[in-house]
Amino acid sequence: MPSPRFQAPLEPDQIIQLGGALVPAAATLGRLRLLLTEPSTDLDEIVNLIRLDPALTFHVVRLSNSVLFGTRERQDTLEGAVGRMGLIEIYQLVGLAATKQLCQRDLPTYRLKAARLWENSVATAAAAEVLARPAGGDAGLSYATGLLRNLGAVIIDGCSAGTVYPGEAEWPLVSEWEREVFGLTAAEVTATLLDHWRFPAELVDAVRAHHEPFAEPASNVGACVLNLACGVAARFGLDLPGETGHWARSEAKLTLAGVTDEVLEQCAEHARAHYLALCASLHS
Repeated sequence: MPSPRFQAPLEPDQIIQLGGALVPAAATLGRLRLLLTEPSTDLDEIVNLIRLDPALTFHVVRLSNSVLFGTRERQDTLEGAVGRMGLIEIYQLVGLAATKQLCQRDLPTYRLKAARLWENSVATAAAAEVLARPAGGDAGLSYATGLLRNLGAVIIDGCSAGTVYPGEAEWPLVSEWEREVFGLTAAEVTATLLDHWRFPAELVDAVRAHHEPFAEPASNVGACVLNLACGVAARFGLDLPGETGHWARSEAKLTLAGVTDEVLEQCAEHARAHYLALCASLHS
């Protein structure tokens, strides 16, 4: 296996600075969750938070007209989009909008098109939402975890200085290549950002460990759910370079997540329908 060009390891302060500059909408999603946990929060506070980011506002309004949210009448204002939804739907909507903003450009470091990054994120989120229920997890958090797990790859791409992942023939697992070149993996970069943005610890831990849910002594149900969800997305053709080797199905994963092969098949159907409906609505 060829030795890649090593770069100085990414430090937490550098990751946080890059994250704030490249994907501000993801930080907004973290602040939104804190607002939604406060009983006194009203819709004006939610609208004012989203409005701080014009790009996020645009995507929220556009996505609010998706069939995924049961739209009957088109809304063209942020107030209208937020006002007709429940709190869970608002959180999902802003998560989707933040991810759409995140996936605006190709990632040459990974030879990855923006469209594939978006599709993988949405399909993984849909599968994670379904899988969270039998595992006794928070479906909304699992959905957000699936949407945001690729955030670290965007950050690494933004500071890679032309370094390119050589492909699975040379490095079967892209996470091993990332650690060798950058001193940490994209999953760890994502976890650092989500922790800084005050996402729940269980979400942060799930992202950090989802490539290898059993690597640490303590069982990580959230990581296992996300791992299986990534496998679901990969099985119907929305895999990302250098990741497939992490998603091998095992009895241990199924047992920890509390699911069966049949449930995974249902998740695949649900995830496919979810992202196809969204893509269709965006191109209508």
